[in-house]
Amino acid sequence: MESRTEQEWIKEYMKRGALWMHDRNSRRPHVVLSSKKHSGGFFNSELVMDDPALLNDAASDLVLKMRRDFGVNIDNVKCVAGPAMGAITWAHDVARHISFFADNGCRRAYAEKDEALGMVFRRTSPREGDLVLPVEDVLTTGGSVSLMLKAIRACKAETKPFVGLIVNRSGQAMVEGHTLVALITRPMPTWEPNECPLCTAGSEAIPAKGKENWARLNAVYYERKRADIQGCRPSFIILSLQ
Repeated sequence: MESRTEQEWIKEYMKRGALWMHDRNSRRPHVVLSSKKHSGGFFNSELVMDDPALLNDAASDLVLKMRRDFGVNIDNVKCVAGPAMGAITWAHDVARHISFFADNGCRRAYAEKDEALGMVFRRTSPREGDLVLPVEDVLTTGGSVSLMLKAIRACKAETKPFVGLIVNRSGQAMVEGHTLVALITRPMPTWEPNECPLCTAGSEAIPAKGKENWARLNAVYYERKRADIQGCRPSFIILSLQ
């Protein structure tokens, strides 16, 4: 099976209701991200990663893209590491596909949040001297990846200078010298809470994760008056519907 294009991956998100955009209706809530910034758009990868066949395709496409488009030698990667909780399954599937090429296979590890150290590997970890490929499902600010890279160094392991992503919505091309390789690269607007135009228009900021919050974001709202909010709806969404 041929790999999907970026546009086809966007359509997979849309098909599963996993790509949410604010419609400028001030009655509708908007998203507060884990970074505490606000946004009018969200890629909900949980709705994609709960499909094992689709996630398998995503991991296969990423490995192919890294080898073909970026010339990444993955044969010597010994471990794939992702931050918990979202990237655990993603790291597992990417490691499995790398195992098809790597000598002696490839393991998966995941880093967990720690109040003192930021992130640590508790249950599974890279081994000393391992060459590690960092991964993340959706990259928004790069904060979690930065903390994980620090945790990998604490294990005395080395990293490939790349990060494997399903979605890069950050607008960044690199994080700490690591090139971002994503199936979908589409920046989405984010704002500090005190600069958020959706808040100014009267929209409530809520986390996107959780069934109740996701239902609130996607509910039908009677529209009093569409707010004139600049920059909250990226043009690529309109293009992707064509």
